[in-house]
Amino acid sequence: MKQLPGRTRPRWQQQLISGLVVGLGLVVMAALLPIVLPIMLIAGLLAALALIPILRQLRNELEQLDQVQRKSSKRIPMDVTPWQRKMWDRWKSSLNRNL
Repeated sequence: MKQLPGRTRPRWQQQLISGLVVGLGLVVMAALLPIVLPIMLIAGLLAALALIPILRQLRNELEQLDQVQRKSSKRIPMDVTPWQRKMWDRWKSSLNRNL
């Protein structure tokens, strides 16, 4: 790529500026780390606590499915559509009925 005409900074000046920007970024990150890290840890803890009932329900459903499949000889089809897709489809079908 051709250099546009005009005055350019010397290479050492460009490297000095980029080094200062990187150093300033590291200082800012080191200063914010004690503030951000506890917030991230608390958010992770809350997310883990929110997952406990979901995982418990999933385990119960899997155990029930396993018991049903042990009793019957053929595989039982199961709807594995995600809940958000079910809601979207239900909403679209209600719109189509109203038209």
